[in-house]
Amino acid sequence: MKAVTFQDIGSVAVLETPEPEILESTDAIVRVTRCAICGSDLHLYHGDIPMMPGDTCGHEFTGIIEDTGSSTTLKRGQRVVGTFHTACGACNACQRGEYHLCSSGAVFGYGPIYGSLNGSQAEFARVPHADVNLRLIPDDLADEAALFTGDILTTAFGAVKNAKVGVGSSVAIIGCGPVGIMAIQSALALGATRVYAIDLLEERLHLASSLGAVTINGSSTDPVGQILALTNGEGVDAVIEAVGGPRTILLAFEMVRPGGHIAAVGITAAQTFEYPLMQSLMKDVTFRIGLANIHRDIDQTLELVRTGKIDPTIVISHRMALSDAAEGYKLFDSRVASKVILIP
Repeated sequence: MKAVTFQDIGSVAVLETPEPEILESTDAIVRVTRCAICGSDLHLYHGDIPMMPGDTCGHEFTGIIEDTGSSTTLKRGQRVVGTFHTACGACNACQRGEYHLCSSGAVFGYGPIYGSLNGSQAEFARVPHADVNLRLIPDDLADEAALFTGDILTTAFGAVKNAKVGVGSSVAIIGCGPVGIMAIQSALALGATRVYAIDLLEERLHLASSLGAVTINGSSTDPVGQILALTNGEGVDAVIEAVGGPRTILLAFEMVRPGGHIAAVGITAAQTFEYPLMQSLMKDVTFRIGLANIHRDIDQTLELVRTGKIDPTIVISHRMALSDAAEGYKLFDSRVASKVILIP
């Protein structure tokens, strides 16, 4: 089969690789119909997270069940969307509903640190514990509409939930890339009445504005000052940090109101940052960061997409053949593309 493989820093190639096989009775083989290049894939592409040459990339995918182990309830021919990280469904963490902390979990296409599980930017993908890590796509939902429920939409939605956003909330979204755009839609779907979108790029802010957010260009104005001015000096109820990095996380602490919540969802290679301990103490701020618990929220996001309350496809800028993945990575890395869909 053809698969997108990591070659070296800044280099991927579509090569012929062996088709995956059923290894455990709980496995399923999925014939991939759509896959995507994710912002977190760029950490591998840049060498910030190690990959072995020849490893298959990717973790966002939809497909059709091609084969199953004897212990699954899934059937050949069913359309499914995969979660970007796997869980066993049986360990203590999974039994607590903390699937992202599964003792045997892995991330598709994310190298040896994250379980050495082959990725999904390929014609076929093996999915372990398939009943746990795949969801059926509703008949009235297109594959592309379902695709991002397995990662960036549900990642953003989970962060918004973790930040206690609800009816009447005010929310600041730092970063209007694909995850930030999903966070804007998620906050509005959960009842937020004021959503402020902060970015450096006007084209991203234009999309955020079209969704109903009040936009702030951080390259031409002081975003903290703007937020405080717009909230009578108090700050917002919740901040979603969707960039990744110490600088934007620290901005979140300045924007949030006393007693507010911050959820950091941007992936970063930074190991440490200087935590604003006294500021956090005096403001009684709740700060949360961690891998997204996709399994907890994917059914809810699928329903929000199915009923038209969220449209994740608005971030798609390019649709390319799987064989053109190397060019897709270059376009995405250079920000010419906002989101690239690969079609096997």
